[in-house]
Formats: sequence, structure tokens, C-alpha cells
Amino acid sequence: MKNVLIVDDDKSFIDMMKAFIDPAKYDVAAAYDGVEGLQKMEEKKADIILLDVKMPKMNGIEFLKKVNEKYGEAKTPVIITSNDSSMDQISEGVMLGIRAYIVKSNESLQGIVTAIDRIFG
Repeated sequence: MKNVLIVDDDKSFIDMMKAFIDPAKYDVAAAYDGVEGLQKMEEKKADIILLDVKMPKMNGIEFLKKVNEKYGEAKTPVIITSNDSSMDQISEGVMLGIRAYIVKSNESLQGIVTAIDRIFG
């Protein structure tokens, strides 16, 4: 079973994703900011991360930089799921090795799950 870590300050998004992701295929953990996300990675390393960009305490880009420092860039696949569609955010995420950038308001939950499944083949 693969471990999915959702790092997002939007509790309703996390709850919907937890309900939508197949529990027979994925074990889902959640963190509500980057600091908590790093703690969750210490407890149980994720096989994939769904990451929001704008969060309190530590934003998604800072979190991603710290994950890359500790675990190696692109070792843990990251999909940014955000409503921020600015080219600066997308470019920075790509430079940090993300696998996909999904604008939440433009994609269905099934589309996000399909992106996860695609990464694992």
C-alpha cells in the first residue's frame, strides 16, 4: 500500500480527498501546514505528496525545498494542488521537481486521483 500525504490548510479539501481516495490502494495522512507536513514525513515517509502552495507557518514551496534537502529532489513525487495558478508558482514548483501542478478549481477530485494513479503506473 502506498502512503499519500496531503499538506493543505483547507480542511474540507483534505476531507473530500480522504473520502475519494481508495483506501484499499492508499493510506492517507494529512497535515494542515508545512511544519506539520515535515513532522508527518518524519513519522512515516510519504510515497507521494499532494501539496498546497499558500499555507500558514510554512508555505508549500518552503516545505518542498526542505523535503528535497532531506530526502533528495524528486525522490518523493509531489503534485501541487492549489488555486494559485500564477506562472511564478508553477515555474518554481517545476524547478523543484514537482510531477504535476493541478489548479484545484479547474480539476475534479477524480482527476487528482487519476494523476496519483498515473505516477504509480
